Amino acid sequence: MAANRPARKGLALLVALVCLGGIWGARAQAGEKLIVAPDGYPTIDAALAAAASGDVIEVRGGIYGAPLIIEKSVSLLGVGQPVIDGQGAGSLVLINAPDVVFRGFTLRSSGQSLTHEDTGIVIQSPRVTVADNLLDDVLFGIYFANAAEGLAQNNIIRGKPLEESMRGDSIRVWYSDNVQLVGNDISTGRDTLIWYANNIVIRDNHIHDSRYGLHFMYNKNAVVENNLIQNNAVGAYMMYSAGLVMTGNRFIHNRGASGYGIAFKDMDHARVTRNIFVGNMSAVYLDNSPSLYDEYNTFSDNFLAYNDVGLTALPAVRRNIFQRNSFFENHQQVSVQGRGSLLGNIWQQDGVGNYWSDYVGYDGNNDGIGDMPYRAEKLFESLADGQPALRLFAFSPASQALDFAAAAFPSLRPDPKVIDEAPLMQYAVPAGIAEPGQGVSLPFLAAGLALLGLGTGIGVFAWRGGGRWHSTLKRPDVVQAGA
Repeated sequence: MAANRPARKGLALLVALVCLGGIWGARAQAGEKLIVAPDGYPTIDAALAAAASGDVIEVRGGIYGAPLIIEKSVSLLGVGQPVIDGQGAGSLVLINAPDVVFRGFTLRSSGQSLTHEDTGIVIQSPRVTVADNLLDDVLFGIYFANAAEGLAQNNIIRGKPLEESMRGDSIRVWYSDNVQLVGNDISTGRDTLIWYANNIVIRDNHIHDSRYGLHFMYNKNAVVENNLIQNNAVGAYMMYSAGLVMTGNRFIHNRGASGYGIAFKDMDHARVTRNIFVGNMSAVYLDNSPSLYDEYNTFSDNFLAYNDVGLTALPAVRRNIFQRNSFFENHQQVSVQGRGSLLGNIWQQDGVGNYWSDYVGYDGNNDGIGDMPYRAEKLFESLADGQPALRLFAFSPASQALDFAAAAFPSLRPDPKVIDEAPLMQYAVPAGIAEPGQGVSLPFLAAGLALLGLGTGIGVFAWRGGGRWHSTLKRPDVVQAGA
């Protein structure tokens, strides 16, 4: 019996250790709450030093210095919008542990060194959430650096009031797959840059008053939906990527030196559907997209209105499918940069093409499809494609005289840039697009278009003395896509 006592003691000790481990495991899972306040921990650093993995640190107001370095898997929750102030030097928050939640803070006054990439929040571990924060007067905003599966949600990011070339990126996602950017308000930055990252989701953001609203390089399978992208130099410049899905976005008044709503360079297998482009210099720009010979890009059910140019492309662009898009009252519907045409693209499928507001054909059988092809072959536009400075005279008597001469004398008529064999007789504004942030209201836009169509129809009716309306003005009411 005495010989068995050490074994029994060892077993009891083992059981006690297992129970104690279970207690500590339960503590780590449940997490303790540590309070940073006058009657609690005096600083965030002090609370972090005392915290264990899984704890919650609640920061109740106050102003704290930077940098704040987080190296434990904790949740930091701001109550009353506590402030982390960098006083114009360096980065503000560095998150170096996985599974961190950082929510409800104001971060202000980072440094402004592009060389050191002074940033509001630097994330260098996976599964980090930053949400409901205000980042003000920061050079770079939020930087996912080799930090997969992160989430930036409902943050307000305002860059420094610097010259565009001196700004940092509002959000940068670098070598970080499966990151989501949702519901953020982003302004006064350089770009929202997605670089060497796959399976990115960008949804419900308002991106404005920056250089490139979105800038993609070397990414696969991104989803960009329901964003409002306005008043940038370029709405979205997408490069060297594949598998993009872009749907339900609004690209409004992007009018920098290039001024594209969206621009594609070497983009493969992209689907662009149900987007609105209004007031851009060029709604869509295509350069060598798709780049692979066995790939196609699809543009469908988009509404392109009141842009200087609806679609601009290089003449070598091939294998893009355009169907059910509405090209409405753009100053120029299609432009080819250089000599050539866009006939290597597909402008109708299954007998359904696109709406063109300058179509002069008719619909004899009332099936909604024009009986003659739409042909983009205006002489003045062809001359302006080669010499863009000529667009200064776009509404002059000289341009009208050139187009009249080309119509009267077929030998002067240029080769068509686009031939749509099945043009639609009605335009459509995509229905159900969300409205993140402020911008052009879709109901007001739809009402304005309806009034414009009605007014134009009445004018033509009166001019023809009560005769039959021109076919392109038939039923001018706005049709909601999918109705």
